[in-house]
Amino acid sequence: MKNIFNKLINFFHQIAPPQDQYSWFDRLLVSIGVGLTIFAIALLNLLWGDMTQDENMVTAVFGVSALCIFLFPNSKFFSPLTLIEANLLASCVAFICVYLISSISVGIPVAVIGTIVGMYLLGCMHPPAVFLSIFIVMAGTNSYDFAWHPVLVDSLVLVLASFLNKALIKRSLG
Repeated sequence: MKNIFNKLINFFHQIAPPQDQYSWFDRLLVSIGVGLTIFAIALLNLLWGDMTQDENMVTAVFGVSALCIFLFPNSKFFSPLTLIEANLLASCVAFICVYLISSISVGIPVAVIGTIVGMYLLGCMHPPAVFLSIFIVMAGTNSYDFAWHPVLVDSLVLVLASFLNKALIKRSLG
């Protein structure tokens, strides 16, 4: 039994190698940065005050983006322009799907495919944007105003967080 358990552990180590070693200070900075970014997004959405409970689900997408921004600050997938382009594209594709397709079960895969193809064509691959299109179709949001708030406004908060994170990294490296 112990032999089987050890083989299983070795198998998992092969398919999922250990994560990069982050210092506790780096872990704390990432956690605080993501938390403050999501707090700012949630506060803006609360102050704006026109989102339904289903539409508030998009905050989860921006949370994933925030985590990626702080974990991978130099990645092209999470650069400021990519964030804005991909999120606006995903929301527009999702609006079209909600407007044209009445079934959520059909709308979600069409939105996912449309978002991925669009991101490839525009050269703005941002994986969390795919989830944004899924959430918008699930919520049934078909108002283009949603592209301005919360999508663009929250994306701009992410851009600001990205710039601040990069400035702090640059400053700490000297």
